[in-house]
Amino acid sequence: MRIGRRRLVAALASLLLIVLLVLGTIASVRWRAAGEPHPISPPAGAVPQSHQGDGYQRTVFDRAGIIARGLRNDRGDATVRVYALPPDSPWLQARKIVATQLDHWEQVGSCADRAEAEIVECAWREPTRWWPREVRLTMLRPPPGENRDGRPGHPFVVIGSGRGN
Repeated sequence: MRIGRRRLVAALASLLLIVLLVLGTIASVRWRAAGEPHPISPPAGAVPQSHQGDGYQRTVFDRAGIIARGLRNDRGDATVRVYALPPDSPWLQARKIVATQLDHWEQVGSCADRAEAEIVECAWREPTRWWPREVRLTMLRPPPGENRDGRPGHPFVVIGSGRGN
């Protein structure tokens, strides 16, 4: 039994069309799923901050702008939130709270705490091949001697979550 040349070409074209439709559907589903920033809950005791404040808070919001630009891509803007923490809040606690929400995500770079550093950062990337999402955590500690009315300055955390790119 011989299959005619026209039928063979039609069968191969149909098979190729089906494969392309399946691949296109998979890519479309992944494109939409990666298009949403990963929601992150802040550490305990964190209070959301507005864009008003003194020079130190202006520095905090400048850093938040840098993080937002770094996580922005062709899919859109990142979600960046700024929180004030209670005085002397530890970096390791904030990092642990965020890391537990990102189960099986890859840590990007070192997240070590340096006691003398005013800015400590950590980032995680989703372990996917196409369009991985990214989350960045930054803690800004007040400069030494930053006291207002005898109270120590508060540390701030900036949590940024970018869409997959």
